[in-house]
Amino acid sequence: MKTILKVSLITILLALVSMTAVAQEPIGVIAKSSGTTFHKKFNADDYSPSAIMGTQLKNNDWIKTGDDGFVAIFFLDDKSQLKVKANSEMEILAAVERGKISKTISLDYGTVKASVNKQKGEFRIATPTSVASVKGTEWWVESDENGDIFIVVAGVVEIENLISGTVQNVGQDETATSNSDGSVNVEETNDDDIPDDPDDDDDAEESGSTIHELRIRMVNQETNSEKFIIIEYAE
Repeated sequence: MKTILKVSLITILLALVSMTAVAQEPIGVIAKSSGTTFHKKFNADDYSPSAIMGTQLKNNDWIKTGDDGFVAIFFLDDKSQLKVKANSEMEILAAVERGKISKTISLDYGTVKASVNKQKGEFRIATPTSVASVKGTEWWVESDENGDIFIVVAGVVEIENLISGTVQNVGQDETATSNSDGSVNVEETNDDDIPDDPDDDDDAEESGSTIHELRIRMVNQETNSEKFIIIEYAE
């Protein structure tokens, strides 16, 4: 009994240390920002007036966009990307699950596009109506008080309606509607319903834009080592 108690206590302590590390370490960076945007740090009560490119994002940070706002987020552990369109508000959550970092985008409302690389942990987008989880794929989410629309561009997304508990897998070129009454409907995607991607207009070769390089310096305090994350963007 004493041995079991000791092992359990060590396990709990290790879990607490891991959770603290996730809370303190950056998990993403703002790779692009335009228009009216806001950023609220995990330890702040109010939003800052702009989401500044190059800002490191941590667990419990918030992003908000206005009528003309756009923010692109780059996640450091798996190089996944999240694009936040106008009139959206979301919180970034990270947790250690079975020794792996899992990320949840808590989307209060608005429109986001996720491009998720294959990873060891989970990647979820949660709204007041639904939870969508994937291992690696690309999809859009539109959320408001009536429910959610999930447009899958590539891969498979598992969607759970939180009202009814209904779970539905949605594949490439399919669109799921998860409603506030608990119903979930899946149909073939209509191309006209796919939101415009702001980055589609930023092809440097066609528009004559200039390619810039954003360098993010990451320092590991425990090993006294550093590395750089390099992000290219067009302007």
